[in-house]
Order: sequence, then C-alpha cells, then structure tokens
Amino acid sequence: MAAPRLRQLRRDKTIFSLSLNIIRLHLEEQELLRQPQAEAPEAVLLLVQQSIDHWVGLATGYLMRKHRCPAGEALPLLGEFQADLKASIPAAEVWQIPLGTVLFLPPELLASHQPAAAEVPEAASDLAAPAPPVA
Repeated sequence: MAAPRLRQLRRDKTIFSLSLNIIRLHLEEQELLRQPQAEAPEAVLLLVQQSIDHWVGLATGYLMRKHRCPAGEALPLLGEFQADLKASIPAAEVWQIPLGTVLFLPPELLASHQPAAAEVPEAASDLAAPAPPVA
C-alpha cells in the first residue's frame, strides 16, 4: 500500500491530534533549552523529551497500522506532516494546548504502547512508570 499523502493525514483526526501534541512538546522543549540551567531543571526537560518519544512512537505505530506503511516510511512521513502543520498553524495557537494534557499519555494508550516486560531493560524499568506531575 502506498504511503498516504499529507492532505489525507490532515483529514485523519487521530494523527492530526497526535502530531499537534508532539509539536506542542517540541515548543516546550525549545523554551526549556533557552532558559538558564537554574530555571530549567534537567528532570523537567527529560520528562518533556520522554513524552515526545512516547507520542512519536504512538503516532508512528498508528500510521503503520492504519496505512500499512513500514516504520522506515512512517517516521519520515510523520516528520513531514509535522513540518507542514508547523508551517500552517501559528505557534500561538499550538501554545494554547495545555501542557498537562500532552505531557503524559493517557493510561489506556500507555498500556497499548508499552513493550512487553521481557523487552524492557532493567535500567529502563523506572522510565516506564509515569512521572509525577510537574508544578
């Protein structure tokens, strides 16, 4: 099956929402990286980066399942779609998405996205648990 076109992805509410969440987290990450180290604790930055990884994994998996495209096509397609959204949606609108809603995957999505227990290295097992909310 051929990879979907960008306009086809724009009409897909799921991938559109997932991509906006990723874009919002990237904006937050950029903002944290601009702040002096004392104001942007590494733990918060790490949490944002882990959230980006989770959402990208979920969106890539969705593209692979829904559009039957291999991971090698799904990930670049997701990046291209995000670039298209960034160019067409003002950053001010994306900033309106509450950080709390995109920082953590909902439990039902997190459970479906987690690798099997045998696949999780012991050192990474702490990362599988949701982190406490950041004030």
